[in-house]
Amino acid sequence: MVKRKAAPPEDSGQKDYRVNSGLARGLSVLKAFGPDNRPVGNAEIAERVKLPKATVSRLTFTLTELGYLNYDEGTGRYSLGPEVLTLGYDVLAQMEIRDIARPYMQELAEYADASVYLGTPSGIEIIYIEACRTPASMAIRLGVGSRIPMISTGMGRAFLAALPESEREERLAQIRSGFSDEEWPDVEDAARNAIAFAKENGFALSGGDWIAEANSAGAAVCRADGYPVYAVNVGGLRSIITTDRLMNDLAPRLLGVTRKIEMVARGML
Repeated sequence: MVKRKAAPPEDSGQKDYRVNSGLARGLSVLKAFGPDNRPVGNAEIAERVKLPKATVSRLTFTLTELGYLNYDEGTGRYSLGPEVLTLGYDVLAQMEIRDIARPYMQELAEYADASVYLGTPSGIEIIYIEACRTPASMAIRLGVGSRIPMISTGMGRAFLAALPESEREERLAQIRSGFSDEEWPDVEDAARNAIAFAKENGFALSGGDWIAEANSAGAAVCRADGYPVYAVNVGGLRSIITTDRLMNDLAPRLLGVTRKIEMVARGML
């Protein structure tokens, strides 16, 4: 993944007011702790981060209240708290799931000569966190970081189908607010039909519902209790990935991919 710095304003000699200085200072305090997490006081932190001691005192107090720092009243020193772990856990988990999923996804992509994506839910969208493609599948230019609608894609519909009914209805209500009264009935009918199909067959289809020239099938990756946490899809141009091919060949293989990911990643889902 390429790390991109925020573009500075043209008059870079001036302060960039898009940067939240309070947040930046708080993060600098957390970064002041070394790998050994040796307890340090406000004066030492202030020296490390080049901030006034009074400013550091306010920051350490806030970070302690939030659980990101531990405070030892006896020594007046701080160490990293348990909440710091939560900052990186989701990113680490996604990196691990990508490593697990990639070989199975790549095998399917090469077999189908199509795109295969791994996605994670974000509100009413799915974000791609891994992509395996072949030269023939490059016509549809989507990659890691792309956001796709949950309501009209195979991957999104598969995720909705795997949710408990109450959560699914909550998501659909959120999605509904983005459509006009004229648009929604057709969108909802197509989605509910696909969701019902997915609940029976394990995968959902999208035939030009989002990208007119594309077909896709999606399947959820679930925890041991059946709750969906990721989803995988396979798709491409309708001239190559026909509905018949999806239904009778690629979708069953896709289900095999998701089952393998679930088995290998069971302890981290």
